[in-house]
Amino acid sequence: MRNNLLKILNENLGKVLGGFLGLLVALIIVAFGFWKGIFIIICILAGIFIGAKAEKHEGMQGLLDKIRFFWERF
Repeated sequence: MRNNLLKILNENLGKVLGGFLGLLVALIIVAFGFWKGIFIIICILAGIFIGAKAEKHEGMQGLLDKIRFFWERF
């Protein structure tokens, strides 16, 4: 039984994760309202983006150097 469930989850991982993500977004919007929910989702995505960049560029120092370079150009 357990092996069958793991096999089904493994074969349909994208669908399962997409459904879970949709449920999470719906719960956030219902709990906090539409605009606050959208703001929370944007903050989460920004955090994921910054975390991914920090992992690729020798940690936070590389990320801070890129941000500083970006701001110095303006």
